[in-house]
Amino acid sequence: MSHSLPLEVRFLKRYARRLHEGGVPAHQLEGLVESVAVAVGYRCEIWSSPTAVLMAVRQPDDDEDQQPLPMQLIRLRPGPVNLANTTELYALAEDLQEQRIDLESAYEALRSRDVTPLYPASVRVMSSGLVSGAFALMLATGWLGAATAALAGMLVGLLSTSESRALREGNLDAVAAVLVTLLVYGLNHHLAGIDPTAVILSGLIYLVPGLSLTIAVTELSTDHLSSGSARLAGAGVTLLKLVLGVVIGTVVAHWLGWDAPGDRLSSVMAPPAWVQWPSLLVAALGFGVLFSVRPVDFPLAVLAAVTSYVVSRFASAMGGVEFGVLVAAFAVAVLGNSLGRLLRLPASLVRVPGIILLVPGALGYRAVTNLLLHGTANPQETALTVAILLVSLVGGLLIGNTVVPPRRHV
Repeated sequence: MSHSLPLEVRFLKRYARRLHEGGVPAHQLEGLVESVAVAVGYRCEIWSSPTAVLMAVRQPDDDEDQQPLPMQLIRLRPGPVNLANTTELYALAEDLQEQRIDLESAYEALRSRDVTPLYPASVRVMSSGLVSGAFALMLATGWLGAATAALAGMLVGLLSTSESRALREGNLDAVAAVLVTLLVYGLNHHLAGIDPTAVILSGLIYLVPGLSLTIAVTELSTDHLSSGSARLAGAGVTLLKLVLGVVIGTVVAHWLGWDAPGDRLSSVMAPPAWVQWPSLLVAALGFGVLFSVRPVDFPLAVLAAVTSYVVSRFASAMGGVEFGVLVAAFAVAVLGNSLGRLLRLPASLVRVPGIILLVPGALGYRAVTNLLLHGTANPQETALTVAILLVSLVGGLLIGNTVVPPRRHV
């Protein structure tokens, strides 16, 4: 005879699924689900990884496991960051804990909405192009390089929003890298004036797993070892797929004779230095769309990006790049947690946009690409540099969370 699960357990299971599908890291997901379980009158022991969630739920007074409930397994694919979903679930937890909503209504609210991107595909494609173009300007690639990077970013956006099953099952990174590399070398051959390495990196910046690397090391540092190890391995494989795609695209471009730059438009005027500031704002807005930030929360995303960039530049001038990343991450964590407490919003609304331009994944991509194509990178030195930057970034976030603890787990 089958018995249906209690409403509380069904709610917790769906709540955990929604958090995972919205890209919430293990250390935040587990803490939030456990606190919500207490609010609905249960105890919950939960284990989260990038591909699954395990839950053991019991009555608060059942210390001897006399009334066991079935272990709940939720098998999932890693979800992209969706800050609108995180904000909605955060508010739902607040309403439950403060008894502004009953459990049945909360469960129906979860059932009535799936985790989907907040903005339509066309807007996300344009935003991907804007992010790549702005990032290229911040790398001083010039107007032509920025325009090429924007085209490459839109190509990545088109592939990312495609319904193709082949692309969704792990082939997106390599395919995008091949096509972007061919696009950049083809335009450089006919127009000239493009730095292919920097422009290819800018075009692929949304796919570079810098944020995943940061989350992985944060999970490891908070003793979520299985999730952190799995996420770290996944980020490494993504990086290798991108590099492989760039190498294949470069070889094909050489075979086609596109590796020799052309002679037209090579004298296009370089952009002035002040362009980096509007580029920063454009990149912040573009990432806000890609991470599904609600329009009302865009000022927070822009504030976070500007704060991290300004602080990192001043601190880097004082103590080097590693010190700059450490201080900027600390400032972002303190700002995010303070605004989260003041506005009763998840701190990740500030934290994610604030650290996205600090993450060292681009450095690892660039070094491995140079090593495979030109043999110019020292793998030991590069690995050490990336590790130091990751530790600096995560250390700044952890210190900031200690100085100003987050109001909730996200």
